Order: sequence, then C-alpha cells, then structure tokens
Amino acid sequence: MSHSKFRHATLFVSGTIAILIGAAIVLDPIGFHATSGIHLGAGDAALLNEMRAAGGAILAIGLLAIVGLFLRQLQILALTASAVFYTGYGLARLASLMMDGVPDQMAVWITALELAVGAMCFLAAAASGTTSALR
Repeated sequence: MSHSKFRHATLFVSGTIAILIGAAIVLDPIGFHATSGIHLGAGDAALLNEMRAAGGAILAIGLLAIVGLFLRQLQILALTASAVFYTGYGLARLASLMMDGVPDQMAVWITALELAVGAMCFLAAAASGTTSALR
C-alpha cells in the first residue's frame, strides 16, 4: 500500500470511529454509556455536562481527521492529533487495568483497538513527515 493510501485509510478509520463515538456521547451520554454497563444518573446535570464535553472533544478529533483527508496541509496535524488521542486513551485504560482490575471483555478489546489505531496514526504521520521532508 502506498504512503498516501495508508494515510487516507488511517485518517478515514480514525476519523469515522471518533465521529461516531463522539456524536453518540454528545447526543445521548446515558444511552451510550449504558451499552458498556455504566449507568449515569439522568438528573446529574454536572456529570452529563462532563460526559458531553468529553464527547465533543472526541467528535472534534474525528472531524479534524476527516478534514485531513481533503486538506493535505492538515494531514500530519490530523494524524498526530489522532495518534496522541487514541494512544492516550489506550494507555490510560492500560493504567486502569493495572490499578483497578480487569473490566469486561469489551473494554479490553476497545483498549487494544485504541492502541492499534494510535499506532497506525503514528506510523502514517511518521511516513508523511519522511515523505514530505524528501520533497
């Protein structure tokens, strides 16, 4: 696969995942978290505000990744931001595994997915930097 196709595929995958998850959290944080067995209080405005804010940040990273598909000058920024985002989430979940114990199997798979997508983004960003430095 060429560097360009790998960059585009990585931006598409990372952006689509983040947009879907971010939008779901912003629109329905109670329902989204319930799918993981987490029950938020419907009357807790402060907690819901925090959940929606986190969802908004996830949505913004996803939108940046998708914009990076179309604006070449933003590709390295979008890949790097996505790499830091996904790797940060994955590493935080690994830390939680060590400190809090093993959650359900789905959370373990999500951790692996976040780390894999983060690694793909780092690789694509590194390849983009190398390629653009050679021009």
